[in-house]
Amino acid sequence: MSDNNERRQRQRIMVEQLGRADFRLECDGQPCVVRDVSLEGFSMHAATPPDAHGPFAFRLEYAQSAAAVTGQARVVNYISGDSGLSGVAGCCIVSLDEDGAVQLAEWLSEHVEAVAAVPLTRAEALEIIAGPSRV
Repeated sequence: MSDNNERRQRQRIMVEQLGRADFRLECDGQPCVVRDVSLEGFSMHAATPPDAHGPFAFRLEYAQSAAAVTGQARVVNYISGDSGLSGVAGCCIVSLDEDGAVQLAEWLSEHVEAVAAVPLTRAEALEIIAGPSRV
């Protein structure tokens, strides 16, 4: 695992905010709490560092859709929490099944529009999620 591998090129969208649980994540069939999502990866809460030796299957769901995005991801870093009882694992998407890339972009733009402090057009939301990472 390396901090350099986790540097995403596209903007991370915080999906764990305002008490909303719009995104649900499963990794190897186990539910995980997703923290942020980008077109390139995601981070999730993890009590211990996940296995970083190979890719794992993931399934991401969005509350506003009946569809799911599935694919393979790998852990690229882990940051322990202050208490040592929790942490955050950064994951890079290795591959997406079927039209997962299109579906993920649609969901992220919808989410950005829904939580933005100022009104955004769909084009502006798409520009944000496809834009450079500021995190």
